[in-house]
Amino acid sequence: MLRASASVLTLLALLAGASPSTAAQSRALVVTSDFVSGAFSWLDLDTRATHNDVTTVHSDATLRWYEGMVYVINRAGADNIQVLDPASGFHTAYQFSVGNGTNPQDIAMASPTRAYVSRYDSPSLLVCNPSTGAQLGTISLAAFADADGLPEMAHLAIVGHRLFVAVQRLNRNAGYSPTAYSLVVVIDTDVDTVLDVNPALPGVQGITLTYKDPVTTFSYDRNTGRLMIGCVGAFGATDGGIEAIDVNTLTAQGSVIGEGALGGDLGDFEVLSATHAYAIVSDASFNTQLVSWNPTTHLKLTTIASPGGFSLSDCALNDRGELYLANNGFSAPGLYVYRAGIDTLIAGPISTGLPPNQIAFDEARGEVAGVAPRAGALALSNPRPNPAQHDVRFTLSLAERATVHVEAFDLAGRRVSTLADEVRNAGVSSVAWDLADATGRRVDAGVYLVRARISAATVTRRVVVVR
Repeated sequence: MLRASASVLTLLALLAGASPSTAAQSRALVVTSDFVSGAFSWLDLDTRATHNDVTTVHSDATLRWYEGMVYVINRAGADNIQVLDPASGFHTAYQFSVGNGTNPQDIAMASPTRAYVSRYDSPSLLVCNPSTGAQLGTISLAAFADADGLPEMAHLAIVGHRLFVAVQRLNRNAGYSPTAYSLVVVIDTDVDTVLDVNPALPGVQGITLTYKDPVTTFSYDRNTGRLMIGCVGAFGATDGGIEAIDVNTLTAQGSVIGEGALGGDLGDFEVLSATHAYAIVSDASFNTQLVSWNPTTHLKLTTIASPGGFSLSDCALNDRGELYLANNGFSAPGLYVYRAGIDTLIAGPISTGLPPNQIAFDEARGEVAGVAPRAGALALSNPRPNPAQHDVRFTLSLAERATVHVEAFDLAGRRVSTLADEVRNAGVSSVAWDLADATGRRVDAGVYLVRARISAATVTRRVVVVR
């Protein structure tokens, strides 16, 4: 279920009838499994010719695509990242451990030399160099764990310079049942510190979700600044759903659609447009279905596929206006291809060797690689004076009119003060901080981070406060 959400390009391609020559993606990438062994296969999007069982992977694996390479996350019992090179026919280029017994779930790339790995059976997030496998450090999320001591970190998304971590918080002593709440924890990748999204409460806070047990990948909508994720809640009860987070304000926006409207436990979802989306759900007897729904009206549209059994594992939209569906059941397994928007079957089942478990495409988008800021869009001068005793000033430069957020944080990631939160015109302007916190009290001596942000572009400066 690791793939980027459909962008505006996908919708335009659908409306314009994009041909393979105008599409950026060329291959579907698939990890396959019969739950005993696993493999990697791929499919040519032009011809739908498959190249099956190219490389052996773990029986419990998922994948990411980043800058021309496939990163296979081999989960429980393997605990490593396996890197496949298309230049060698997708054979293994190298492989590196993420820690014995840590059970990795996802990898998010901040750059070709810096990545983050969520580890389900560890209280700490791993920071590594994905090009070499070298471990660069860890970020503790132990403060967000429930009583069993583990936060159960799952999927990751990078938007700009922020890493969003889905934290399930399940009670392992009671069959991995949901606890009081689940979270999305936010990390500033400039300094690898956890951000406090609610300084009014004690400690460092994450974003509390409406639903429990986030299980799907994140889906980022650049147009609205919304990051969506699906939660299953308790299996067998329609108490989960898809909800949204505002990446600018770091606040929960509530439910987009609930499992009751979708018709079962949520397994995966994809958003095509403001009025058309997809979800894989399972009923009380664990029969999976592919359904369509409307993100604006929050209502289910129709059931597209209902093959019976717990057989539908993943769906993914490509930039050609096609929805790929993975069926890993015993009857008619393979990939099924639908014309997105009108939801007609155009191909399938397409054999992938072993049954398909998860699908991605060969062009990184949105949350896979982060949203790169346009060069020169934002600049923030060094602080003057620095060290500062009474106040400090910065020069802010914008390439175009934009909403600007300038905030001061302490080294624990707690937001101390908001210096600017407004629309400013293109050009040069000033920002000042009187070294007071949000209550008007003078901050203690120490090192603080002042960060300016517009959309996905972020610049951070360090200020030393003396007394």
